Amino acid sequence: MAYQSTQRNIRKRFVILFALMASAATVLAIRLAMLTVVQGSALAAAAEERLDVERLLPTWRGKLLDRRGRVLAQDLASYDAAVSYPLAKGAWAEARARNVAKEAAGASWRKLSSVQRDERVAALLPGWTEKQSALIAILATRAGVSLQEMESRLVEIASRIDEQAAAVTRRQLEVRTARGQSLDVKPEPIREMREMHVICQDLASETAFELRKLSDAFPGAIEVVDSSRRHQPWDVCEVEVARDQLPRAIRTAIPLVLKMDGAIDQLVGSVRSETWKEDLDRRPFERTADDGSVAIDLGGYRTGRDRIGARGMERQYEDELRGFRGQSVRRLDSSAEERLEPIPGNDVTLSIDAQLQVRVQAALDPRSGLTVVQPWHSHSEALNSGDALPAAAVIVDIQTGEVLAAASTPLPGAQGQSARWAVVTDASSASINRALEASYPPGSLVKPLVYLAAVAEGVVREDERVECNGHFFKERTDAARCWIYRARYKFSTHTKITGGPLGIEEAMARSCNIYFYTLSNRLGAERLCAWYRRFGLGTMGGSVPSAESAAIVDAHHDQFAMVSLGIGQGPITVTPLEMASAYAMVARGGSARPPTFRVGEGRTTAVYPFSPTAVSRVLDGLRRSVTESYGTCNHMEGGDPIIEATGVRVWAKTGTAEAPPLKIDRDHDGISERTVSDADHAWCAALVGNQVGSTPRYAIAVIVEHGGGGGRTAGPVMGAVIRALVSEGYLVGDGSHQRRAEMQLGMHR
Repeated sequence: MAYQSTQRNIRKRFVILFALMASAATVLAIRLAMLTVVQGSALAAAAEERLDVERLLPTWRGKLLDRRGRVLAQDLASYDAAVSYPLAKGAWAEARARNVAKEAAGASWRKLSSVQRDERVAALLPGWTEKQSALIAILATRAGVSLQEMESRLVEIASRIDEQAAAVTRRQLEVRTARGQSLDVKPEPIREMREMHVICQDLASETAFELRKLSDAFPGAIEVVDSSRRHQPWDVCEVEVARDQLPRAIRTAIPLVLKMDGAIDQLVGSVRSETWKEDLDRRPFERTADDGSVAIDLGGYRTGRDRIGARGMERQYEDELRGFRGQSVRRLDSSAEERLEPIPGNDVTLSIDAQLQVRVQAALDPRSGLTVVQPWHSHSEALNSGDALPAAAVIVDIQTGEVLAAASTPLPGAQGQSARWAVVTDASSASINRALEASYPPGSLVKPLVYLAAVAEGVVREDERVECNGHFFKERTDAARCWIYRARYKFSTHTKITGGPLGIEEAMARSCNIYFYTLSNRLGAERLCAWYRRFGLGTMGGSVPSAESAAIVDAHHDQFAMVSLGIGQGPITVTPLEMASAYAMVARGGSARPPTFRVGEGRTTAVYPFSPTAVSRVLDGLRRSVTESYGTCNHMEGGDPIIEATGVRVWAKTGTAEAPPLKIDRDHDGISERTVSDADHAWCAALVGNQVGSTPRYAIAVIVEHGGGGGRTAGPVMGAVIRALVSEGYLVGDGSHQRRAEMQLGMHR
C-alpha cells in the first residue's frame, strides 16, 4: 500500500509540474506572439530606427538681383559648429565613460552587476567630465564669446529639445486617451535628440579646421557642418557726386567722392537666425495631425536657429528665396547612406537698379549739402545752419509701375549718426525706409488729383476759371487762405496778379489754394477721399479718411475740413511711394498700376477713363510750374533754377505741408530741449522724360522733413535725383552727366 501511495504522489507531482511547465510555455508563446505578430512591426521599426543616423543637409537661399542682374544679396559658403543633445544636456561625459568602460570589459560586461558597472563608469567619469568642460571652453574661445554665454547656449538647446520631447509625449497620451488605450507609455527619444544642433555660426576656415580635429577627440559631441552666410556686395561702395549743378552757395566743379555704407540695406533688408512663434505657426518643420502622425516639411521652420527673412525684400520674398533642406540617412550596421539632395531657393530679380539707388542715396546724404539746413531754405528759426534733415526719394517707372530706387536718410550705423541730426531719437530713427514706411501730409502735391477727380465727377468744367480772392470763406480772412494772402506778400491774390480768374494751368503752376478749395468743396469729403484711394493714397502705409468718416464731414457741413483735404491737409497722410505712384497714374491717363519691386510683376488693376483734355491741362500746368517764371518750381531767390536738370523735360509740383511739432534734441540724450510748430515738411513730385518727345517716363517723389518750402528745399534734391537717372542712362540729358563707369564695391571694409 505504501508503495502504491508513493507512486500516486510521484504521478501527482509530475502532473502538477507538467501543468506549470505548460502554463509557462503558454505565457511565453503568447508573449512571443505579441512580440512577433502584434508588436513585431513596431519593434522592428524601432530597432531599425536605432541603426539609422539621420542628418539634415543645409540648403541655401536664392539670390536677390537688381534689374540689371547685379547681385544684391547671396549666400556664401561658410561653416557652423554643431553640438549633440547629450553635450548640451551635460550628459555626454557620462555616456562616453559608460561606452569606454563597456568596450574595456568586453564580453564580461554582461556578467557584471549594475553596481559593478556603475563603479567602473564612476572611475572614468572625472576624466571625461574634465574633457567635456575643456571642449565647452574651447568652443567659447573659438566662437569669440564668454564661457557663460556658451553655457547659456547649451542650456537653451537642451531646454528646447526637452520641451519638444514633452510635447510629443503629451500628444501621444492625448491620442491614447481619446482611443481608450493604456497610458503606460515609455517616452521614446525624438529625432532632435539624435541630431546635431548649430551653436556657432559663420566660422572662419581656420576655426572650422581646428574644431573638425576636435570632433575626432570628442566623438558624438561636436561636428563642423557646411553652411552659408548672407552677403551683400553693395554693403559698402564709393560713388562720385557731381556738384557743378548744385545751388550757387555750394556749387563747385570739384566732384565729391562719398563712401556709402548700407545704401541699399534698407531696401534689401536682412535675415535673422532665430525663429519666432509666428514662423513656427505659419510653416513648421514638423506638423502633427489629429491621429498623431507627423508630417515633415523640409522647407519649414525649426525651433531655435534657422535663417529667415527679417525685413525688406528678404522678408517680402521669403517663401521664394527659401529652399528645401536635404536629408541623409546612414546605416550603422552597413555604413550605407541614402541621400535626398537639398533644393536651393529661387533667385528673385528686383526692379531696383543698384547703382541708381546708390546715386539717389548719395543725393540725400547730408554730406552732399542738399539735406542740411542752408541759407536759401525757408526753414524754422529753431533749426541751425548745417542741421541734417531726414529725407526720402522714390522713382517709379510709369509704364510698368516698377520701383527703380527708394532711398531714405538717416541710414543705420555710424554714417547716419555722424550727421547733425537735430531731432529726437524716435523721429530720426534709421530703422525705417521713409520712402516706403513713413507717411506725411501731402500738401499741394494732391492738387492735380483733385482737379481730375472734380472733372470726372462733373463738378467742374475742364476749362473753368476760378477767382482767387485770397481767402475761401467770405466772412473769415484768417482761415482757408491762399498761400500768398499773407503779410509777407502784402496780402496779395492771384486774381490781382494775373488780372482775372485762373484756369487750371495757371492755378496748378502758381499752386493757388483757392482754386482747389473750390473744387474740394464741390466734391465733398466722401467723393474726394474715394478718389484719393483710387489714386492709391492711403493704401501702402498712408491714411485717408474712410467712407464713413468722410460722410460724417459732409453730413456736418464741416467746410473747413472739406476744403483742407483739397490742398492735402487735415486727416490725410501719404508715403512718398504712394505719391509717386499717383503721379504715374496721372501720366498714364487713369490706368491704376500698383507699384512693384519685382521685374515683370506690374499689372493694371483698374482703368479710370480720365478726359484726355483734362490730363493734358494738368500736364501743361505741371510743365509751366517748371518753365514759367511764376511757377513754384521755376527759380529761387538769386535766379538759380529750383530743378537743375538740363536736356530733359520735367513736369513738377512743389508742396509745403504742415508737420507735427518738431522736438529738438541736440545733445541726443533722449530729452527734447525745445518743441517747435513752424517746421513744415518740404515736398516735390515730378514726372520726367527725354527732351525729345512729350511723354513722361518716370514719376518721382521727394520729401525733406522739416525742410520748409518745397521749392527751395525739395526742388534741388529733385534735380539731383533726375541727374542720377541721366547718369545711369535712363534719360538722355545734355551729355554733361552721361552714364558713369560701374561703381567700386566693397571699398574700405
